[in-house]
Amino acid sequence: MPVISFQEALHKTEGLKRHLLLGNGFSIALFPNRFRYGSLLQQAFDDGLFENYPELFEAFNILETTDFEIVLEALIRMTKLLHLYVGDPDPKQKMLDHVERLKEALVTAIAGSHPARLSEISEEQFESCRNFLHNFSGKDLPRVGNIYTLNYDLLLYWTILHNPEPDFSTGEKIEPEDSELLIHDDGFRNPDDDPDAPYVTWDIDGGSNSQNIHFLHGGLHLFDAAHELQKYCWERAGGVPLMDQIKQALDEERYPMFVSEGDSDSKLEKIMHSGYLSRSFKSLAGVCQTNSANSTLFLYGHSLADSDNHILSLIEEGKIRSVFISIFGNENDEWNKALVERAKLLPAKRDNYPLTVHLYDAASATVWE
Repeated sequence: MPVISFQEALHKTEGLKRHLLLGNGFSIALFPNRFRYGSLLQQAFDDGLFENYPELFEAFNILETTDFEIVLEALIRMTKLLHLYVGDPDPKQKMLDHVERLKEALVTAIAGSHPARLSEISEEQFESCRNFLHNFSGKDLPRVGNIYTLNYDLLLYWTILHNPEPDFSTGEKIEPEDSELLIHDDGFRNPDDDPDAPYVTWDIDGGSNSQNIHFLHGGLHLFDAAHELQKYCWERAGGVPLMDQIKQALDEERYPMFVSEGDSDSKLEKIMHSGYLSRSFKSLAGVCQTNSANSTLFLYGHSLADSDNHILSLIEEGKIRSVFISIFGNENDEWNKALVERAKLLPAKRDNYPLTVHLYDAASATVWE
């Protein structure tokens, strides 16, 4: 498959409603030494998160991986088969306990690797990323699309809220809203029953109708409080940095909403048991079911791995006419060969609704440059 530049991809889709799906490559592009699975695993070991779980350490070695999801999937599959071979239920329960510990370790490792302050991202990097996002949700676009992310970190959240200071050098009066070029609504509003709460809550009725920012697999800043979904905020918490709030919650063994299951089916099951996650998932499904020449979907930083087949199946079984997928680095690298082969399969189930798949160079998008 030929690889075009991001600029060529924009030219091909000029005037269309562009939707964006972000994968882990979005975060790795900015902090390659923080958000790769190898870095997260080292962070977990350094923090002693597996100190009482030597079997987990050995599991990573035996499977020759640093990917949490691979070990999670292996453990989950084993729990389904173990009763066939072992009469005592204790081994199965121990493995289930380890599955939960591995999920908690992943969340904690991501939080530990996460930049603690906005200042670790430069103004130029924020501006570059906002320029990238502008192609999908810019106020001046003829059609504004949705932005979906599979990442747990705060980089997208920070970027869309990072409003640049207006340029007053010309002497012209500039209203504050003139500096805001992105349309962004994540569906969270001030809680009606507690207007002074240090958080906001997801508005399942009104907010979801205009929502165009979706965290498909949850996020560090989202906490399920049983009767409501809370989003931690800096300003409502009296200026306490967001990562400080999150780390305090982890210290108190309160964990954010995460879809960290190892395989695609388990992820989908977790999604469907959450009002917020299922609504966002159905929003992406709606995009993929749009049979219109005026709509397209861009994927950036996604490897098309089997663990996200619940996402890829929406494209395969949908009606959307064109998809643009980023590819980073040498096309002959093994991971890129796997990506290309998976991309070729996306149109295979389309008989009545043909799908055109384009590859574009991820580096040419200059997301954080």
